[in-house]
Order: sequence, then C-alpha cells, then structure tokens
Amino acid sequence: MEFSILGIITIFILFTSLLLALFVLTVKVSNKKANRFLGIYFLIFAIHISVFFYSKYITLPSVLEMLRDHIAFFTSPLLFFYLIASIYSNFKLKPKHLFHILPFVIQILIFSPRFYFASLSTRNFLLENLNNTIEGKLSIIFGLLVALFYLIAMFVELRKYKQLLLENYSNKSAFNYKWLYQLLVLLVTIYCFSLLKQVYKLYGTDVEILNVLRVILTLVLLVFLTWIVLKSMYYPNLFRSINSEHTLAKKILIEDNITNKSEKDSSEDVNRLLEFMETEEPYLDATLTLQKLAGKIELPNRDLSILINHNLNQHFFDFINQFRIKKAQRILLNPDNNQLTIQQIMYDVGFNSKSSFYTAFKKQTGLTPSEYRKNKVFS
Repeated sequence: MEFSILGIITIFILFTSLLLALFVLTVKVSNKKANRFLGIYFLIFAIHISVFFYSKYITLPSVLEMLRDHIAFFTSPLLFFYLIASIYSNFKLKPKHLFHILPFVIQILIFSPRFYFASLSTRNFLLENLNNTIEGKLSIIFGLLVALFYLIAMFVELRKYKQLLLENYSNKSAFNYKWLYQLLVLLVTIYCFSLLKQVYKLYGTDVEILNVLRVILTLVLLVFLTWIVLKSMYYPNLFRSINSEHTLAKKILIEDNITNKSEKDSSEDVNRLLEFMETEEPYLDATLTLQKLAGKIELPNRDLSILINHNLNQHFFDFINQFRIKKAQRILLNPDNNQLTIQQIMYDVGFNSKSSFYTAFKKQTGLTPSEYRKNKVFS
C-alpha cells in the first residue's frame, strides 16, 4: 500500500485529532463545557480531513462524501463556543445559539438543486468537477467569509474579555487570556494559508501546485494540533474563567445614566478609597478583585467600578498595581531589606507573576526592580 506525503501527514493529523478529542472529552476539569466544544471540534475536523487518507482506497456514497465536506461549517462556530465557554464559567447554550448552524444550512441549500435533489449521475458529475462548478466556487467563497466572520467575532469577544479582566482583577496571569490570544493568532495563520490555497483553487490550473499548498496547510495544521495537545496535557487545570455578569464600566454609565452625581460626592468617595488603600493595604492580597475591594470599602460593585475606571480614568488592574509598585519601591529602598530577593518582594506586595511584576515596575519607574535597587544603592 502506497501513501503520498499528503496521506502520511493526514494520518498523523487524524491520530493527533482523535487523541486530543479523547483527552479533552475525558479529562477531569472544572470547565467541562469548553472541553466538550473543543472535543467535538476535533472529531468533526478529523472526519473532514480524512478524505486525503481514504480517497484512494474507499469510495463513499456521493451524499455522504458531500456531507463530510459540508460538516466543516460547524468548526468555526464550535471554536467560537469554545472561546466563549472558556471565558465565562456560567456559559449556557440557549435557543438563540441555533443561529450558528445557519452556515451549514446555507451550504446545504447551495447544493440542493443540482446535488441533493438531483439524480445519481448528476450528483457524481458535480462531485467529480466540484471546483469548476458555480456551487463549488460559491462554497469556497462562502466558507472563507464564514471563517473570517467568526475570527473577527472571537477577537471582539477576546478584547471585551481583556477589558473585563483589567476592570475587575488585580492579577490576570492566572486567567486564560494569553492562551486564547495565542490560539487566535494560530487560527489567523491557518486562515491565511487556507485563503492562499482556496484562491488558487478558484484561479489556478496546476494540480501539483495545489497539492503542494495542501501539504503546507496540513503541516501547519499538524503543528497547530501538536501545540494544543501539549498545552492541554501540561496545563489541563491551569486556567480560570470569569462570570458573564461582569459589566464594563462604560456600559454601566450608559445603563445607569450616571450624570447627576455631584463632583463633591465623587471627590469624597475617591478620597475615602485612596485613604483606605494607603492605610489598610488591601492590594497585598494577590487574589484581590474589584468585588472584594468593594466589600471591604462598603461600596456597591458598580459604584466602585465607575469610581476607578471613570473618575480616576484607570483600569482596576493598573490602579491596584500602582500601589503594589510603590510598596515594592519602599521595600527596595530600605537597607534592612537587602537580604530579600526580588521574587520575595514580588510575592510580598501582591504579585503572583514575575513577568507582570517586571512589566508593571518598569512602566511605573522606567527601571527593572534589580536596576532600581542598584541605582538607589549608588545614588
């Protein structure tokens, strides 16, 4: 039995996809919904790409062959649901989410007149000359537009997620924003390679070049799958998600129409908040959130959010970390603390990530903690 390069790579992709699907569907994690979406995605992905392996040895009925191709229209919605379920711990499927099967339904309708409702001979002819038919070309264009739509939708949701983290949490390193951002960057890379291949499908004539593009795309997919497998196996419980009830400050302003509160009242609340931060030092708690701080200072969550994000024009993340950095500076300036390591100081002032600490410290002082300590010793 002979295998082409494309066939061999497909075997690896199939094995990896099925392995990952089995892993994410059976591993014990708190956020099972997100894993289910990802697991189903990889099962559908494996079925869709399997044609490059079995096509030389098995001939499926034309309707099954076409449906195998069409189910790819479920992959983008599944990735979108995976991202949403990864962000929000209380995400639930609702009737409105049935909208996301629309791409698959439209694809079926495109092929219905001359394929699904046609004779067997017409079906076989259309399947054999798919790339040269109006249905085949419409399918390629529609598929690219659907994928682009969902990529944009995922970036919009991720941007909102980042804002919610900045407005509600003082440490965002424990959350999965970075992982999801990396995932989207890889998906954009795959989309670009797919776009190149599909455009050549529409206008190219050399089958060999098309096969080379297919090999390149499948190699990129293999790297993508391998990366996800390694991430999932090494960090199955690493990430936390947030509650969907969090609201952005600008939305609170619109919803509550907060325009009539006097400057005096706002100024008093700001002074009370700043005094509380200096005297009680709640920022030393690495898990401090806007909700926790609101409870400590006895202010409603929404009022505190407006106070920090609107009146002080800062994200909660930056607001808390400026106090942590000031505390770190005081520790570094005290000669009695010379025996403390930078990492000890980092944890003492409320940080739980070295990269976050160094980034925030340099942003506020223009120096790294080590440089700051050294400069103050010699000044």
